[in-house]
Amino acid sequence: MSQKRYLGLDLSGAKNAKTTLAVLEYYPKEKKVFLLDIHSGIGADATSNSDEALIQTIQDHADNHAELQIGVNVPLTLPPFFNFIRKNKNPDDLANTPEVRWMNANSPKKSTTSKRNAKMKDGFTPYTQRPIELWLKNEVLSKLPAKLRFEIDETLGGNKAPLTARMQFLKMYLEMYEIHEVVPKLTVALLMPFLKISQKILLQYRQLEDGVAARQVILDKMSENLDIFIYERDFKKITQNINAFDAFLCAYTVLLYDRNECVAAPRNFPVQSGWVRYPKSPLLDAQYLARESEEDEE
Repeated sequence: MSQKRYLGLDLSGAKNAKTTLAVLEYYPKEKKVFLLDIHSGIGADATSNSDEALIQTIQDHADNHAELQIGVNVPLTLPPFFNFIRKNKNPDDLANTPEVRWMNANSPKKSTTSKRNAKMKDGFTPYTQRPIELWLKNEVLSKLPAKLRFEIDETLGGNKAPLTARMQFLKMYLEMYEIHEVVPKLTVALLMPFLKISQKILLQYRQLEDGVAARQVILDKMSENLDIFIYERDFKKITQNINAFDAFLCAYTVLLYDRNECVAAPRNFPVQSGWVRYPKSPLLDAQYLARESEEDEE
């Protein structure tokens, strides 16, 4: 096969029309990347509901691409409690599962100010969180410059729960495809050294007023430094629509994974609980950050 295809899915609620799909094509020999299409506002129509419309759109772009891979911006797995409860009746056994043992070992311990006022600092709940949320918070985001850090939504927290549930439903119809979880905001932050863009641009790209201009700068730099070709019509869609921008980042992250340019899970991590694809980056190197800090001081 001379080219590979990747889809990026920015999934929104089933009752609105914000779900967006990006279609990337990569030519390995030439190392060229093309954004083929952006489907924004995928929702219900006269003949199908929103889930049917989305599944059909994905299938339309999957034809004749047996190795198709999809990146999606929502969790693909449920917190460990739900997998546990399907097979077990004794809740006390939950603490002995590989996922929860890992979460216990990689969470801050109890911080007690007094016997009267004991409290848990940054604990975890195995019915709303997965190991990957703890990993990203403690081992990835903590290494980024302070201004670039952000909160990771819990899998079944208030923001993500409806989308996690919808993705569980959609997965039943997409089993033939390789699907990867992506955090677009993390991807673009980790690409900053390669794109040679400022922290200010990254802080602005999701804002209502300055977001369009910031996304344009990021896309210009991606086209220039990463050899990505984007048609003018799609360039406008991505700069003007944050959902389209995130869908594009999801597709590009999976392309990076396929080129072995994403971080692999550590050996002791319970991968079956879910892993996020994110790019290898100098920002995760302490020595690089130290050099950058020294240059800023000068």
